Amino acid sequence: MYRKFAVAAIELYQDAHTEERSTLDWLLTPIPRYSLLSELGRIGEPRSGDEGSLQWSVPEVNRLIEVALEIAETKPTTKVGVAMIRERRRRFRSAA
Repeated sequence: MYRKFAVAAIELYQDAHTEERSTLDWLLTPIPRYSLLSELGRIGEPRSGDEGSLQWSVPEVNRLIEVALEIAETKPTTKVGVAMIRERRRRFRSAA
């Protein structure tokens, strides 16, 4: 669920911000970086609402995109990228 949420958020962002499309493509093509996408999806904190609908908040999705851009620009290995994303997620939680 987290990976699919991240992919959907990134693709919607790319549609709205075509100038950053190529940067974020690194996460999706030629082969999706599944581990990184799953960790990014956790930042967005999607959750099930009433009747099984998916819910999220705009600030959480904005954080997801912010971290996705950072990861896509630095192009870390999977291990380093997952650690970076988890650290960012911890900082977001402690700031709240």
